[in-house]
Amino acid sequence: MISILNKYKNPILIITILFFVGSLGFVGAGVFMEEYGPNAAVAKVDGEPIKYKDFLRNVELVSQKARNQEDYTEDTEKAIRQQVLQAMITQETMAQAAEKFGIGVSDLEIGYEIKNSPAFNDGNGFNKNAYIWVVRNQFHLNPAEYEAQLKKEKLASKFQNTLILAAKVTPQEEKLLKEETDKVFASDKEAAKKLSSDADTAQAALQLAAIQVKAQDLLKSYSDKINGENKIKLFYKD
Repeated sequence: MISILNKYKNPILIITILFFVGSLGFVGAGVFMEEYGPNAAVAKVDGEPIKYKDFLRNVELVSQKARNQEDYTEDTEKAIRQQVLQAMITQETMAQAAEKFGIGVSDLEIGYEIKNSPAFNDGNGFNKNAYIWVVRNQFHLNPAEYEAQLKKEKLASKFQNTLILAAKVTPQEEKLLKEETDKVFASDKEAAKKLSSDADTAQAALQLAAIQVKAQDLLKSYSDKINGENKIKLFYKD
């Protein structure tokens, strides 16, 4: 992703959320109507708006790194816009789901996250001035907006973790995974040679992949449900 995400822990869960982008495939290509103001909503999730200004800010954060690549084109920009909007909708969906299932984030958690972030540390601990400067100049938010976004991020993350915990591999699935692993080793001697000493790791990787797929399916089911109830509305021009 972009370097600023690694350096400053961008509050948008781009890396995590894009794992779930496939569950929300209803966003078409296009650009939001320019005549709408910065506080207009590009989308609403159960009545909660995703503001145009926030959408543009996140598009710019993701685009910064991509612009340094030789193959950056208008199609790249269009794809980034689609992915960012889908990620923001998914994050909002997960954050709302967390609250509906009684999952919360306390002010203490938010404060701990901020005070222990390297981005706001001047070498002698948390620096309030550094915090304000980074939030305003790197994220283009005020502290209250940043903390609200951080809370949404943590809510979404907690709901994602809940999905992963709920998506445990059954004994039957574990047996099938073992059979598939054995088939790979049997058909690919080179792979068997490389991985035979680490078969447990290979099996664990397959299990993790299965859990991720099941978690994605759970999110898709939830997304389909709220889509069916017309709780996600887009204001987006093809």
